[in-house]
Amino acid sequence: MKITATLLSLLVIISGLPLMGQTFAIPDVSIETSQEIYHYGDYLSMTINVSEITGDAATIYIINPEERKSTLLSPLISAETTELPSNFPFDAAIWAPGMYTLEVEYSGTSSSVQFSIDDNEEICLPYWIKDIAIMWITEPTVTDKDFARAIGYLIEHEIIKVPYITPDDETISTIPDWVKNNAGWWITGQISDTEFTLSLQYLIQKGIIVVNTSQV
Repeated sequence: MKITATLLSLLVIISGLPLMGQTFAIPDVSIETSQEIYHYGDYLSMTINVSEITGDAATIYIINPEERKSTLLSPLISAETTELPSNFPFDAAIWAPGMYTLEVEYSGTSSSVQFSIDDNEEICLPYWIKDIAIMWITEPTVTDKDFARAIGYLIEHEIIKVPYITPDDETISTIPDWVKNNAGWWITGQISDTEFTLSLQYLIQKGIIVVNTSQV
């Protein structure tokens, strides 16, 4: 009887070994980008592939050209393939040209992919500039000075390139109403970021818009 019981115990243990191996198996994970080279105005799109859905969230890190690492996203993985498109395009104010690395960690495993941003001199304005422009056109509480501060930010980051601006007591007096027409065309996509930026650059150089960058 004792021998029979021992044999049965061994059979139970042996039959359970494959299940134990599956329980503690580490899933595979990979991360891909929609392009290897991006330009300003392009949208980053990432895809995470996993071999097993564990119910865990993934953590995506980004390493910039200066090798600084920061957390980018922490999406919950509920499918073997998860697509993560960006809501905003690359712009020069935030993203420097160069090589970037994306790392993903998921349920005890990790993977990485690299992509680069190439400066093709195409202007892409930060998304929040458009939000300010919309409020400047539609809300009386957003003044010409508020919009001028946004323009000053673009100058400080050399998105709008103008000669040295002599500081003045006032950031701005008034902006002609027809400039709002240009902003409206830009907001609705009738003119590009580059065209709108070049129009602002022209207006600043001609003194139609006066910006004091020392107050930005």
